[in-house]
Amino acid sequence: MASIRNRSLAAVAAAALGLVVAVTVAGPAGADPAGVLRTLDWEDPADRTLPAAPPPGFLKQFVTGHGATTVTSPVRAGGNAVRFQLDRTDASPAAGSKRAEINQPDSQPANAERWYGFSINLDPSWAYDTSSEIVTQWHQCDSGCPGGSPPLALLTSKGRWQIDFRGEFVDLGPYQTGVWTDWVFHVRWRTDGAGLLEVWRDGVPVLTRTGAVHGGGPRSPYFKIGIYKWDWAFADRHSSVDRRVMFHDEVRIGDERVTYDDVAPGPDGCAGAVPATATASTHEAANPPARAVDGDLGTRWSGEGFGAALVLDLGAVRRLCGTTVAWHKGDARWNDYTVYTSADGVTYAKAWEGRSTGATTAPETELFTAGPRDARFVKISWWASAEGNGWASITEAGVLGS
Repeated sequence: MASIRNRSLAAVAAAALGLVVAVTVAGPAGADPAGVLRTLDWEDPADRTLPAAPPPGFLKQFVTGHGATTVTSPVRAGGNAVRFQLDRTDASPAAGSKRAEINQPDSQPANAERWYGFSINLDPSWAYDTSSEIVTQWHQCDSGCPGGSPPLALLTSKGRWQIDFRGEFVDLGPYQTGVWTDWVFHVRWRTDGAGLLEVWRDGVPVLTRTGAVHGGGPRSPYFKIGIYKWDWAFADRHSSVDRRVMFHDEVRIGDERVTYDDVAPGPDGCAGAVPATATASTHEAANPPARAVDGDLGTRWSGEGFGAALVLDLGAVRRLCGTTVAWHKGDARWNDYTVYTSADGVTYAKAWEGRSTGATTAPETELFTAGPRDARFVKISWWASAEGNGWASITEAGVLGS
């Protein structure tokens, strides 16, 4: 998948400048590596059957037309995602439940090892509530298994992400609305000491547990995505909201043959170039910062001195994962530089650092070292070049994201 992604990123960068690039197109049948059992990224027309019917291999648990629908915005990658909506007044698809979910069938093999990757975007309307809700869960098998709560679930609760692992609630900090959050879960579904749970959020490990991961039964738990808000089924439970809306994308389920990279949502989230305006810490009059974002490789920004910086403003916080930079005389000299990101234009964090190739004047794509992040401002700080003349000169700079 990595080679496909790299070619796609090159095409995105070139398209932003109106350049023509030959790109080899891989057929969809070979897109997933061995071990990826199911991809549900909503790009296959056969999967876009909601709300009338669930995608092949899944079941649905909602009774309204708005319970689950495919949409074209927002998306984590590609052109489609799924939107879940649950209203307090919705009829219950099963006794005593308030849910809008789709799920695997209860046919998972015993002692399975599974990787699950997916991305969630909580709608801006997802307000603080003292009543919790599950947004992804792994349900114990329906017959011949202990009852009760699912052994593993991802929740939002009082403005924060939580994981419920067999009754242990693990706080993962505040959630953000209107942005994509990437998740990877690796589980060995065992009831003995060989069990394992590993969780990553936005590429960062956040939880590891060993030992039994579920309570037993002839089959492993099955995977469910969507919204389950149990308090709404009871008149005496307090909740200050009447609707929940969220989006789900880039679902991949793999077995023991895959790795983290095979199921993780990034860097496919570099779906396109994000429009930006430019300012700079320094510039010469003939080459202002606006010329680094005008789509013309024949113009440039030039700034003098160690640390000269070009700052790109995206206008709002976006999900970002890399930059494209074309250097003046980039085929004759390398440039050392650092990329920083910021949500407010005041506090910046390093996203990438390195050296251009010195072999091309075309845009060069670099993905952020630690994966996607949310930011509004991207700062490209120059340190040195092979020529050693003390000047930074960028013909075009861009940001990749969704």
